[in-house]
Amino acid sequence: MNFQVIGLNHRGAPIEIRERISFSSKKLCDAFSALKGYAAIEEAIILSTCNRVELYAVTSDAERSFQTMQDFISDFHKVEPAHFRNYLYVHDDKEALHHLFRVIASLDSMVIGETQIFGQVKDAYAKASEAKAAGTILSRIFEEAIRVGKKVRSLTQIGKGAVSISSAAIVLAKKALGTLKDKKVLIIGAGKIAELAVKDLYSQGIQTVLVANRTFAKAKELAYLFSGTAIRFKEIFQYLNSADILISSTSAPHFLITYKQMQEVMQLRNHRPLFLIDLGLPRNISPEVNEVENVHLNNLDDLTSVCDAHLKERLREARKAERIIDGHLEQTAEELLQFKSEALSTA
Repeated sequence: MNFQVIGLNHRGAPIEIRERISFSSKKLCDAFSALKGYAAIEEAIILSTCNRVELYAVTSDAERSFQTMQDFISDFHKVEPAHFRNYLYVHDDKEALHHLFRVIASLDSMVIGETQIFGQVKDAYAKASEAKAAGTILSRIFEEAIRVGKKVRSLTQIGKGAVSISSAAIVLAKKALGTLKDKKVLIIGAGKIAELAVKDLYSQGIQTVLVANRTFAKAKELAYLFSGTAIRFKEIFQYLNSADILISSTSAPHFLITYKQMQEVMQLRNHRPLFLIDLGLPRNISPEVNEVENVHLNNLDDLTSVCDAHLKERLREARKAERIIDGHLEQTAEELLQFKSEALSTA
């Protein structure tokens, strides 16, 4: 048996590639069911976030499984392999372990030290276990990875000074608009990123926050937490006429805001400047919107410069994290080799 990871992330693949092969939480169950029909894949876990898409697998044939996982991605998303193949990386056994440990420790994140990836890895493991896609070997590997992630957090200050994706977006808005105290913000989405965005906005003195979500009850829940106002999804463009900032973070498979719609909004606003932050993957706002006069659109890939703030301090802590990872890597790699030899002897 071999342990393998195949994937792509923000470092090598632009957002238009990542969004084409991302797995929404709603489609994970279907993805695991589809994976069972592909030979050479014994166990699998799918990690899909705004900045990475990775498939971790236990395979009977490493060379064959690399091609198999490409075929699976292509078939499931109906995307030709040529569209994403050149952006893929693949790691086997010890290298794959090292990669996973670095991912959960946030050393491979856009923001070194960010906390969300730890929960995202745990969630990916839980969903694969629930679907019975993660078996004995992946369970052992991911449980060790979770221990590594916890140890890095407790023994280093890697998270000190780190910004979240949402807070990086707020920094961009502040740079563009100056003080945010007198600004009105419209949030589309009511998930974790949207919640963090609202929290960051209030820390900057924002007084007026509107929350829209397809499920009105969820919009009300988030708005209530921060004394904001929930609006219905169909009212977005009505309220956008008076907003200064729009932050969108939904899992919608299509654009929620198009060039034509934004043209109409800006005419009603007399082209008063509007700052848009698209944190969705797939993107929620058509990139063409940026061509409308006085509209300033930023997506996930535009946050890199902000995320580099205070990087030197976190890199010192990252070196400590690497030493913790190295200590766990050798033992886990030995156990993986033992699993492989046992599998061969029983084959």
